[in-house]
Amino acid sequence: MASARILIVDDHPLIGDVLKLAIHALHPHIQVDVASSVAAVEAMCPETRSLQLVLLDYRLPDSNEYSGLLRLQYLLVDVPIAIISGFEDASIMERARVLGAQGFLSKTQPLDQLAEMVDRMLAGERVFPPQRGTAHEIDAARALLETLSAAQCRVLLALARGQLNRQIASELNLSEATTKAHLRAVFRKLRVRNRTQAVLSIQPLLQAMDQAG
Repeated sequence: MASARILIVDDHPLIGDVLKLAIHALHPHIQVDVASSVAAVEAMCPETRSLQLVLLDYRLPDSNEYSGLLRLQYLLVDVPIAIISGFEDASIMERARVLGAQGFLSKTQPLDQLAEMVDRMLAGERVFPPQRGTAHEIDAARALLETLSAAQCRVLLALARGQLNRQIASELNLSEATTKAHLRAVFRKLRVRNRTQAVLSIQPLLQAMDQAG
């Protein structure tokens, strides 16, 4: 942990300073840097290569909602990126999860909780507020999943873990063309138009499975 380095991307200096203090209270040895925009992070390369975690504000002047997350995922490749926000809307949290964010932190949480969540993310854990689907939602998601073939189901579950097509293909020993064909079939059977909608359609079941251990 001694070489850990975290980057906070937030255009409000006070928020960056507060998060920095919260992290240093638990881990005084961790280097914490602050950037005010996605463009500033892009300009930092190759200095960003030593990062172990990025805390990215949901709303920044140069990014629209999750465009910043997607840009940094492309730039930083394997660096975990968590969303921080003053909004606690369940749909915002869920989209962050579906798009492969490492976690979701609310700016309204106590500092000790924020620091503890950062600690868990540094250890490799994905950290999101608990959400529970109703029994009806879980049954509906299970019924959708049962319309898929075994191969399509495996591809969808890999998608739900935030994997890209090439990662899914590698994990399941498929070609990228076959992976794309399975995804098209999944979209058709679930009656959705994109990856996010596909994962959201079965999210209540996935959450129930997580809670059951």
